[in-house]
Amino acid sequence: MKYLLNVVETWRVDTEDEALEMRDEMAQSSKYELQSFQYTVKFNKKTEEEYVVVKAKKIINLEKEPNSGVKVSYDY
Repeated sequence: MKYLLNVVETWRVDTEDEALEMRDEMAQSSKYELQSFQYTVKFNKKTEEEYVVVKAKKIINLEKEPNSGVKVSYDY
């Protein structure tokens, strides 16, 4: 059996408020534990655009005691 232990996601959002909303939503999920969350405000000098890069690490199963199988699916 294969068990997914954790996932690290990197997202781009428009504002810090969106990043904080994302953190709150992730923290309330019962499907995983949010182990770490960080965001960095970036500025593109060429387009004079500000944006935020979010990184989140989600724990799906404990390494020593995995208890759920996860089917990973990416929709684009």
